[in-house]
Amino acid sequence: MAPSPFHPANGVRPPAGAAMSGPEAEQRVVQVIVEAILGHRIAPGTRLIERELGIASGASRSAIRNGLVHLAHAGLVELSPNKGATIAMCSPDEARQIFDARIVIENSTVRTLAGMVTQDGLARLRAFVGDERKAYEDGRMEDARHLSRRFHLLMAELAGNDVLTSVIRDLINRQPLLSWSRPDTKRRFCGNHAHAEIVAAIAAGDGEDAARLNTEHLRALERELGADRKAAMRGLEEAQEAGSETGPAGGEDARQDFD
Repeated sequence: MAPSPFHPANGVRPPAGAAMSGPEAEQRVVQVIVEAILGHRIAPGTRLIERELGIASGASRSAIRNGLVHLAHAGLVELSPNKGATIAMCSPDEARQIFDARIVIENSTVRTLAGMVTQDGLARLRAFVGDERKAYEDGRMEDARHLSRRFHLLMAELAGNDVLTSVIRDLINRQPLLSWSRPDTKRRFCGNHAHAEIVAAIAAGDGEDAARLNTEHLRALERELGADRKAAMRGLEEAQEAGSETGPAGGEDARQDFD
């Protein structure tokens, strides 16, 4: 049996005595699913299995269901009376809308940040970009991707708008649903250089240039994710033509719960 995508490589389990229900347990359910999505361990369209989520999160059935409702509101999970709970699939049009929204919101935060950033804030941004660069150079791709996403959240946090930071986080969490890349897929795209240029523009107090650079950076990422999606679709079609059985979930384990 294949390992559960909800169990991280370090094998961490919920702490002994962790609540099985309530907000804490629901948040653990959200966390294990989001981490599996961001780690590219689970593909769009995958059927979610209550037993696996319960083992990974230590949550009760009601907490799992409530966590899934939260993820559905965030656009990460689809709930259907017939199919149960599945990881959401984003159409090309939805992908465009996600990046359009990111550009509008993030550009507002970088303009604000350029006009108010402190020396401590600049030091944090520069150190962050340095850590990101080192992760890419060392080939620690999961760490590098995490830092690349986290950079955009850090700018929003430093700009001081918690609401926009939360919205940006939800949009970024949906990003892996656009490409279907596997965890071992070699990424062509690295935004570290663009991040360094954005920080330089913020340091210079040039919010418009920072916004321009951020737009170019996000559009480049959008194009690569679109290319990845097309390649995945071609691979799926070729596998189907060859008579291979494809699909994110199968067997008895896939037909349970959440209906």
